[in-house]
Amino acid sequence: MKIFKRLTLAVLILFVGGWGLYTLAFKPEPVVLAEARSMPAGADLSAVYGLNPGPHNVATIPELTLDTRDGPLTLTAFYPDTAGTFPLLLFSHGNFSDRRSYDRIIRHWVSHGYVVLAPDHLDAGGMLNGILAMTRYGQDGVMQQRPRDLINILDGLDALAAQSAELDQRMDRSLVAATGHSFGAFSAQMLGGADAAVPGSDIRLHEPDARIRAIVAFSPPGPMFDMVDEQSWQNMTIPQLVTTGTWDVEARFFRDWRLHAMSYERGVQGLNSLLVTEGADHYFGNLICRLEREAAPQEQALLMANAVSVAFLDAQLKGIPSARAFLESGTLNNVTDGFAQVSQR
Repeated sequence: MKIFKRLTLAVLILFVGGWGLYTLAFKPEPVVLAEARSMPAGADLSAVYGLNPGPHNVATIPELTLDTRDGPLTLTAFYPDTAGTFPLLLFSHGNFSDRRSYDRIIRHWVSHGYVVLAPDHLDAGGMLNGILAMTRYGQDGVMQQRPRDLINILDGLDALAAQSAELDQRMDRSLVAATGHSFGAFSAQMLGGADAAVPGSDIRLHEPDARIRAIVAFSPPGPMFDMVDEQSWQNMTIPQLVTTGTWDVEARFFRDWRLHAMSYERGVQGLNSLLVTEGADHYFGNLICRLEREAAPQEQALLMANAVSVAFLDAQLKGIPSARAFLESGTLNNVTDGFAQVSQR
């Protein structure tokens, strides 16, 4: 038995190593990025909703373990260090990333009065672990487990509350949104009705959950893995905010940033908002997801995404009229001279 396990491990290592060498060897032509418009120097951003950190200090529980129908799930909880109840956000990380790589987004939301629960999915922890997960469970298995992780969190709120009275006292379980980045953005969208094809079959993966009131999708994919396709969002029936940027490209997969806006274009009419920021890439430089990247941080672009996402969440979950008015007003386009633009359809 030990010999068999060692042989299996050796085969996996060779497979992973070969896959990694292939991806390194396969070098498509680089995407030529157009020069991006900059934020005007000295722009008056005082009219931008949600731009500055909110009034709440942020408390965290770095690690909670939840026993679920699919096995143990590790997550981090973030909540306002203030008495009161606040809407609940579930956050799904990008492919091969982890729950610890998005503090620059999550803490901004919490400062504005939200509780955030962020799990590690099967593919968390870097490329090696992610490829091993894909090998063991298949792309469709990993893709379907991600939204199930979020659903398992909702089903396990009582168990989480038993681990922390402070967390229990702050969660408003009647106001819930699903959020995420990249692969995690699609995981969040699946809770809102998006689905994915299983190659070689007529099956489509779907995990909608009626408890979800809104979706925030940072750089969601366009067509991906022969599973996400142009029909994937036609059954989304709740409001969503999609964000992307004009440098949000990847030579192997997404050579045009507009592919990240496909879910906005293909979603049900009347439920979609889109933020496009000049010169924003998939990681805001090195501020989220791939913190080890040797890239210049895109602070202004992340500032825009944080502000617009707060406005969207405040409008959808808290019903704040000024938040909705800001999104519909064109204010952001005007004060940034087109550096960041919000559209709705």
